[in-house]
Amino acid sequence: MFSRTLRPTLIASRNFSTSKQNNYKVAVCGASGGIGQPLSLLLKISPLVSELSLYDVVHTPGVAADLSHIETAAKVAGYNGPECLADALKGADVIIIPAGVPRKPGMTRDDLFNTNAGIVKTLAECAAEVAPKALIGIITIPVNSAVPIACEVFKKAGKLDPRRIFGISTLDIV
Repeated sequence: MFSRTLRPTLIASRNFSTSKQNNYKVAVCGASGGIGQPLSLLLKISPLVSELSLYDVVHTPGVAADLSHIETAAKVAGYNGPECLADALKGADVIIIPAGVPRKPGMTRDDLFNTNAGIVKTLAECAAEVAPKALIGIITIPVNSAVPIACEVFKKAGKLDPRRIFGISTLDIV
C-alpha cells in the first residue's frame, strides 16, 4: 500500500529539471545574417534565456527591435559596430558566432578562410577579455578551421578551457 503512494511522487519528480540556472545571457555575434536572425528568434522564445545580446556590423538594432515585440521574459539589446562588441559580450554565459561571409561564386576556400578567420579572431579576442567563462559556439565556415583559431586566441590570453569552445557543423536546420 505504501508503494502506491510513493510511486507517483517518484515519477513526478523525474519531470522537473534539477539545474539551478535558467536565466542565461546569450550573445549572438552575426545576428543580422541569414543564420543569425532565425537563430536569434529561436533564442528569444527559449525560457532559458533571460537576456539576448545581438551584435553585428550592420542593422542589429532593427533586428533587436523586431524581436523585442515578441512577448517573452528575455530582454533584447542590439549592438552595432566594433566599438560596441565588448558591451555586447560582457557577462555572457553563451556566445554563438554565426558571423562571416558565405562562399560566393569564384571564391576559393582559401579566400573564404582568410576572410572568416579574421572575423572569428576578432570576436574570440574580445570574448577572451570580457567573457572568458562563456560557452563559445562557432558556426562560421569553415568550422574545422575556425574553432582552432578561437582556441589559440583563448590560449594566448591564458584563458583556454577546451570544454567551453566548440563548433556547430550541422547545416540548414535553423
